[in-house]
Amino acid sequence: MTFPKLRSMALLWLLVSALLLAPAWLAAQQAPSLVLHNGKILTVDGNFSVAQAVAVTGNTITAVGSDQQVLALAGPNTQKIDLKGRTVIPGIIDTHRHMYGAAEGGYGAGMSDHDFRRYPVDWSGVKTKEDVLNQVRGNMAKYNFQPGQWIYFNNRVSFMGNADDPAQQGSFAKILYDELNQWELDKVTPNNPVLMSLGIPDFNGFLLNKVAMDWVMANHGEFVRQNGRFWVDSTGRPDGHLEPPASRLVLPFTYDRKAEFLAPMYEKNMQEHLSMGLTTISTRMPKDSLAAYKLLESQGKLNWRIGYGDIETFGNRDLAIQNLKDVAAKVGQGTDRVWLTGLGPTAIDGVTSRACTDQKRTGTYTPIDGWFPQGQCHTDIEYRGSPRRAASLTKNYFRDWVFASGRDGLRFANTHVAGDRATGNMLNFIEELQKQYGANSTKDWGLDHCDMVNPKDFARIGKTQVFMSCYVLHSVNASADIARACGDQVANTFPSPLNSMVKAGGRVVLESDSGSYIWDDIRAAVTRKDRVGKVWAPQERVDRPTALKMLTSWAADYVLKGDKLGTIEKGKLADLIVLDQDYLTIPADDIVKIQPQVTVFDGKIVFVHTSFANEYNLRPAGAVVSTYADLVKSRKPRFGVGTGG
Repeated sequence: MTFPKLRSMALLWLLVSALLLAPAWLAAQQAPSLVLHNGKILTVDGNFSVAQAVAVTGNTITAVGSDQQVLALAGPNTQKIDLKGRTVIPGIIDTHRHMYGAAEGGYGAGMSDHDFRRYPVDWSGVKTKEDVLNQVRGNMAKYNFQPGQWIYFNNRVSFMGNADDPAQQGSFAKILYDELNQWELDKVTPNNPVLMSLGIPDFNGFLLNKVAMDWVMANHGEFVRQNGRFWVDSTGRPDGHLEPPASRLVLPFTYDRKAEFLAPMYEKNMQEHLSMGLTTISTRMPKDSLAAYKLLESQGKLNWRIGYGDIETFGNRDLAIQNLKDVAAKVGQGTDRVWLTGLGPTAIDGVTSRACTDQKRTGTYTPIDGWFPQGQCHTDIEYRGSPRRAASLTKNYFRDWVFASGRDGLRFANTHVAGDRATGNMLNFIEELQKQYGANSTKDWGLDHCDMVNPKDFARIGKTQVFMSCYVLHSVNASADIARACGDQVANTFPSPLNSMVKAGGRVVLESDSGSYIWDDIRAAVTRKDRVGKVWAPQERVDRPTALKMLTSWAADYVLKGDKLGTIEKGKLADLIVLDQDYLTIPADDIVKIQPQVTVFDGKIVFVHTSFANEYNLRPAGAVVSTYADLVKSRKPRFGVGTGG
């Protein structure tokens, strides 16, 4: 080859290289779109370093440092906001929050029962089972259902916690659990398959009428007879009460609402969360809710990140003939706004009376103690269902699912694990899996709630490196009930033992599992005070930097986005919160009073507090200008539409 040809080829190669590198070079030289300066930037990086300023270009953090360093990067079109000393933190990540249920309950007034596909049964005047059946009969006539249509009756009664009238609640439980059955329901619903809620989260049980039970046994009879769980009458016949995994076979029939109907409610609820500083949420997600959030994303209205756990697969896959490798491959897939974080059983026990525990109750917990004396211990093959009259079983689908997950590389997460026995059982399974398949078989697995954790398991939590996602506010507020049921020692050692698990090397993150104001959850982690000011388990307090890590950098790892979220560092996605008070120095009891002033999501200002907007004359296009309190006032609540928490 001649020299001129070699030179021409070299020049061509240089030109092509320059063109390929130009976009990256231009991006590096591009002036920031936003600079926040003269502030206290809590980066929550590995050193918990504090900076003065942060620059954002597009949706990415491009500089963090001193005012002089960062302001030098600004161009003529850069929006610069003088924070006047205010604190900035990364966007908050709640690792277990049922926001879609809160949205439906908070903004569902005026919507029809047909739209919700949830038809209410009011228990306020119920004295007998006939009172319930008469309401169902009236609803069947009122709504004129098509023959064969699946119907979900939502009983407006709850056995989740303390009852204002325990005797009345006990009578309700007797009617719903002991007197109603598939044949009684069949008298008023002969032509339709019917599901009825049980005053507990739907994923932990239903009452079915005869048409629905016939469908279950015709299509899944062998599975149900082997894995349970179903209650039987005095002659041994299935009476229509189902617990998991059998109840999961019909759960998908309750997730058939239209995305276009749900999305507007979800958007309003999202705005409330942005006003708290919540930019990312992890949750188990039913298919219709997922479709609604994806609709918002397609419309450019989803200013949120959602790491979700699939609900429908568990219980609807026969592990005897199918493995989990195909669904394992989907974990982590999606966008930076909506992605799959895991597939689990949704819950391996219940809560309060239904939390799976080894502790002996010496007092009353809730009116349904008698039906669940040790809780709903789904991972125990010995647990057949409510011991009053449950059928025997030969397999344990929950245990089989956990071991298939470890074998096939499927992440276990977004799953309710409340009681100390439930936690201990899961740790036993994880240790077995790590021994058989290696530590990576349970990499990033998470157990949610920490309702009761036995101190003997702290070391195992550190060794296995399982995530413990803890609802500390709930735990602290429920400690008086735990003390009444199990004694003061348990109440002061078992509920959400944050500090002990961190000291043991555990991976601990915070969740709300509710519609709480997230700064109240943070206050509870730091103070351990319940709603009346009583301190529970003071040894389990954590300091403020640790509490913040649990909702940012550590939480980002839980949602599988540690490389993109959770800290204020160059290259991370720009989710930033400007606070009105100094989180690190204000009195601990005042943490709950913090009000975010600005929320930046994906590099864009999406929320501005009214007072900040007035002070700075800042009202960006598309941003919500309001306060959390005012947004809450705009709710139009509707009771009894959620699927349980």
